[in-house]
Amino acid sequence: DDLEDQDPVAEAKEPVFVAWYSGGFHKEEGEALLTDLFQAVSAEFPSVQTLALHFPNAYDMDGEGSDPWPSYVDRLIEEIDKEPSRAGRPLVLFGHSRGNAPAMTVAARLRDRVKKVYIASAAAPEPGRPSPFQTLSEGFKETGDVGLLTWFVSLQPGNKMLEGMLAAVQSGDMKIEDSKFLNDKITLMRRQYRDAMWPDMERDFRGVTAPILAFGPRLDAGCPREAMERWKLWTADPEHSRVKMLSGVGHVDCLKKAVVDGAETCVLIEEVLRDIGAVRASLGL
Repeated sequence: DDLEDQDPVAEAKEPVFVAWYSGGFHKEEGEALLTDLFQAVSAEFPSVQTLALHFPNAYDMDGEGSDPWPSYVDRLIEEIDKEPSRAGRPLVLFGHSRGNAPAMTVAARLRDRVKKVYIASAAAPEPGRPSPFQTLSEGFKETGDVGLLTWFVSLQPGNKMLEGMLAAVQSGDMKIEDSKFLNDKITLMRRQYRDAMWPDMERDFRGVTAPILAFGPRLDAGCPREAMERWKLWTADPEHSRVKMLSGVGHVDCLKKAVVDGAETCVLIEEVLRDIGAVRASLGL
């Protein structure tokens, strides 16, 4: 039904689908990565609002370490609820790659208001260890800009343009600052990864009550099944949490539709749509 024709009581039960894209992308690029997913959700469930949220740099929030993270979560919840039609509504959260951190910490803060968390292309943190983003930050401070670029390229195997640029930088034939594209990318990644804020794993990450559906692309070496299964350790509902391994896709393209046997499809999107249907049914919709 169209939004204007929907029963007000039912409308108040409709979940809002909130998503965070992968790090390493500016706001507009990140939103573009979510286009296929958002379009599919809106087509299948016209009454479910979709909302893309962003990393601290997009809100002009600076600061390093875990101290600023709760203020970032405050801002995210503000962004969700500032539109009256979303305020107080049930939430379904999706975090791609670095987006797992805001998705999980919003879910931990809002607890039962969040009905499901989807995580894609991100190995689960190990309980008792520092945030993976703390480890990355410390590593990049040692390896510098070339280390940042090397890591970003590794997440997009087969991207000949990026691979060629990295090879030129490593050989000394080109400097990062000689390319506007590379300079912009590295400047962004310094803010998002090297000089970044991250959640405290006990204070901010624990407390999720919603089940988690974790997607592990088989072509992403950083997402083996055992690392994806660890997501069940981060929710109070491991029994209803599960892992779906995705064949034939990698870290970034797991979100994109592709032609398989003559039909355009995306396994991740199809799984999310089925799952949102189940969430809505559980809400009496």
